Amino acid sequence: MDRLPDLSSLSHEEKDALIHALWAQVQALTARVAELEVRLGLPPKTPNNSSQPPSQGRKPNRDDKPARTGPRQGSLGRKGGGRMLAEAPDETVTARPSRCAHCQAALDAADQRLAGRFDKVA
Repeated sequence: MDRLPDLSSLSHEEKDALIHALWAQVQALTARVAELEVRLGLPPKTPNNSSQPPSQGRKPNRDDKPARTGPRQGSLGRKGGGRMLAEAPDETVTARPSRCAHCQAALDAADQRLAGRFDKVA
């Protein structure tokens, strides 16, 4: 019900029905408010009193880390990110497949190009 109906056009029985319907709504809302007030007084959920994982717990404020100046460096897997390659590697391995991984067609040196370079730390 968006607006109050014109009460002068309602009969006595219709007014009684409207009052009863509104009374039921008020009772339902009063019960809901009481339930929310009870929940408001409960302690917050933490890993100690609920099934939350420890990582979701509250962390202490740490001001010991200096604020970063400028943009952050790229992370692993992003262009420009990760560990720098060794300037003088102990061993260089050039891996060239002899067949295509998808269609198993034979590959020669002209069909291949460098896809990436990386260091392996053993």
